[in-house]
This record gives sequence, structure tokens and C-alpha cells, in this order.
Amino acid sequence: MIGVRQMDDRTHGYDVSVGYTYGYCREMAPAWMDLAAGAGETSAAGGGRFLELGCGQGIGLCLLAAANPGRAFVGIDLMAEHVDHANGIAASAGLANVQFVQGDFVELARSWPEALGRFDHVALHGVYSWVTAPVRHALLQCIGQASAPGALVYIGYNAQPGWLATMPFRHIARLIHEEGAAPVAEVLDRSISLFEQLRGGGAATFQLLPGLGARLDSLRKRDIAQLAHEYLHEGWEPMWHSQVAREVAGVGLAFAGSATLPEALLPAFLPSALRDTILAQGDPLLRQDVQDFVINQFYRRDIYRRGEAPATPTPTPTPTPGERAAHTRFLLLDAPAPGATLSVRTPFGELALQPLAYAGIVEALAERSLTLAELAVLPKAGGKDLAEVLQLVLMLLHAGTLGIEAPRTDHAPAQRLNAAIAREAVRGMPYDHLAAPAIGGAVPVDFADLMLIDAWLALGDLADETALSERLVLSLAGSGRTLQRGGSPLEGVQERREARSRARTFLDRDLPKWRRLGALA
Repeated sequence: MIGVRQMDDRTHGYDVSVGYTYGYCREMAPAWMDLAAGAGETSAAGGGRFLELGCGQGIGLCLLAAANPGRAFVGIDLMAEHVDHANGIAASAGLANVQFVQGDFVELARSWPEALGRFDHVALHGVYSWVTAPVRHALLQCIGQASAPGALVYIGYNAQPGWLATMPFRHIARLIHEEGAAPVAEVLDRSISLFEQLRGGGAATFQLLPGLGARLDSLRKRDIAQLAHEYLHEGWEPMWHSQVAREVAGVGLAFAGSATLPEALLPAFLPSALRDTILAQGDPLLRQDVQDFVINQFYRRDIYRRGEAPATPTPTPTPTPGERAAHTRFLLLDAPAPGATLSVRTPFGELALQPLAYAGIVEALAERSLTLAELAVLPKAGGKDLAEVLQLVLMLLHAGTLGIEAPRTDHAPAQRLNAAIAREAVRGMPYDHLAAPAIGGAVPVDFADLMLIDAWLALGDLADETALSERLVLSLAGSGRTLQRGGSPLEGVQERREARSRARTFLDRDLPKWRRLGALA
């Protein structure tokens, strides 16, 4: 039965009763990993092999494969449901450079299949902190056997101390889950209701852990599948950076940087007293853990580099700003409104970028893609030095304003995948990204965007504002979805008016942008 607890020796404590979500992680894109690790030249070749361990539904890997047709991609997942979905979407788009395998990491660690070969990029998003210790050890053995010398390895994991406030909820939810065979939706609803009652009754832990209340408020807005995988596995363990760095050192990996790009600006962007305290710690692992304590780190996106020989847990020196982006070209994705203050959410707080700081860079990139050095010498950069320009570029990348330009490649695979994604979105699939070969990754969209793309592809030369808006209204009615304004659903005349506005925006702004990125022909 879907949604009923299914765990046995074959799943190693991993709950397989509910499939995972259909998301995409931009930090796993090869070019993004290369930039974060200071390996700017790697992306320029455009080739190589990419492995994702724990690929979930596979849509993220399909997006990367379509946007990087010169690379070979392999995704491995324990759940047959995930692999079936991944193979289905890859086949519907005719993607020849991606392969999905159902596999048990414990078995694969005993004997890595020779046919799978070795990889230049390896990625694990979330799974490292969601499994039991024996499975985590098996994942490390798989990485050790699958990664080529010099390979980059992305490990995204729940981090400490940011998860401390949520640990009581996870503990109680897990106990409720173990009581019987109730569907996970029922388990989660009961767990949330229990904690709401405890908060209403004045339970002391809510005063000691104020973050627990904020997390509780967010849970009912989250996807059940995501919550099930986040909280109900037997092996859930948020980790400190030093723990992970020491573990991966055993298979020859050394820390190369964070894929959460604003973290490259730490500790410089912190108050002086905290910055100086962090820098006073001589051991790099201690220094990183102290920094994570300061910012209450919640999720880490570490990049590690595979050496020729087993590495020590001491991180390698971080590349200088010039080295980090010397061979990378940047392009404009979404220009902020003229004169707008750009709010950038980072792990260490929300930063406000004033137009005076970023406008020159945005204006220059609106004309053509540029390297960091080219940006620094432009009059529009306002006399900023290379380090200052790098800081702004990293923030604008993180905000989604800029992208990393990929080598020119065949756009047809991405356009086939995007057509399939749009078609399935009309049928109710919760996809939310388009493959964008110009950046070797994907860009976010919503369901109305995808419905308009599907209508545009179907209408061809007849795709004007009126025809598109009419098709959008029909697609909405068929899927049971509604357009919203200010969080309120629209109906009747209001919905038709909003549909027309969305169609106009699609034709005037979105379609030209997606064509420029190679997402649409």
C-alpha cells in the first residue's frame, strides 16, 4: 500500500513507502561545482562523466543531462518507483546520455560494477544524513571506487547546529511512526498536532528552543513526501562539517569549497568580534565548525576533491578570488527592476544589494557574457577591484540574477525534455524547472509557465496572447489548479484577466529569455 511504512533489511532503515519530490539542485550542476571548487577550466571542456548516488525521481539528473549533452550521466537509487519514473521521463525526451540504475549501496560497495566505470563529478544531495551508519559507510566506499583522480564530489547534508531545535520533533515523529503501519501522512499529521498541543499548553522546550516553534509553523505548508524523507528514516543524523570531512578523508577526499557560494565570503562578512574569533582557531576543521555555530548552519553543500592518494582531513587551501573565476564566463538570467534593492538570502542572514553596487555589472552582462576580469575593468563596474567584483558576482549568482555560461552545445535534447515536462505538467505532474543549456543547468518555472509553454508548442504560429490565455484557462480547469494573486485563488473574470496577463508576460519577457538560454527553440 502506498504511504504505509515499508522497511526491512533490504532497505536498511530507509522508508520507501512514499516516493520523493521532483526537485532540482542547481548547486549540483558541473559548472557550479567547478566554480565552487576553483576549477574553472573543467567546465570548458564540456565532456566528462557525472554520477548521482541517491538520484530520487531522476528529474534533476535528466535536466542536467539535457543541458549537458556532451557529458554522460548515471543515477542510482534504491527505490524502483524512482528509477521507473526517471527512465520514463528520459525516454520521453530521447535522452541518450543518461542511465538510471536501481541499486543497493551496501551491495554496490562490496563490488562496484566495472561497467559503470569512474566519474569526474559525483553528487549526493540529502541522502548522506538520511541513512544509517553502515549505509553511509557503503556510500563512502562507492565514492572511493567510482570517483576518478581529481574528481569533484558534492555532498549536501543536514548540518549542525541548525537542526538542534528540530530534533525533538523528529524523535517523537519517529516513535509514532514505529508504533504501527499507519500511512506517513497520518503519522506526520498526528506528530504536528501533538506538538501544536504541547506548544499551546506551554511546554518548556519551546522556550528553550525558539526555533522549534518556527519550524513547526512551516511543516503544514510542506510536501508530505519531502517531510517523510526528512523526518521518518531510521538513520537520520544531522552532522557537523568536521564529521563529514573526517569520514570522506578515508576515501581520499579533501574539502575544496562550499557550493553555497556566499559562504566563500565568510568570515569576512561577519561582525568583527565573531570574525576575529573564528580566524583565531588554528585548525581548519575547528574553524569551520565554529563558523557554522556562529551562523547556525542548517544545510551544508560541501565540495570535495579526490586526490591521487588518501587525503588527510585537513582542507586544501581555498583558491584566491582571481583563481576561482578566472576561466568562467557569466551571463544575465533575470535583471532586477530598475532601481530595486536586491534582497539576497544567505545562511548568515539576508543581505540588501543596493542598485549602486550591482547595476553596472547587470548592465554590462545585459549586452554579452563576460569573465570576472572583463567585468572588473569596465567603466560600468564603478572602479571596483577584482575581489569586490567577485563578491558581487557570487551574491548575484546565489540570488539567481546571473548564471554561469556553459560551452555552446546542442540545444535539441533540452528542448525535447522541456516539451515533455510541459506536457506532463498539464497532466498534473509537479515539475518546476526547465533545462537551460546556455548555463549547463536549469531555471525555475511554475505550473502556469509550463502550461503556457505546452500551449505555445501546440499552437505554433497561432500562439498570440488571446489564444495562449484561453488554452491556459482550459489547462487550469483540467488540472484542478488555479491562478492566485496575493495568495488567494482567482475565479471567473479575475482568472481570465490574470491568464491574459500571464500570456502577455510569457510572450514579452519569458519566451525571449528561455530562447536565449536554449530552453525553447
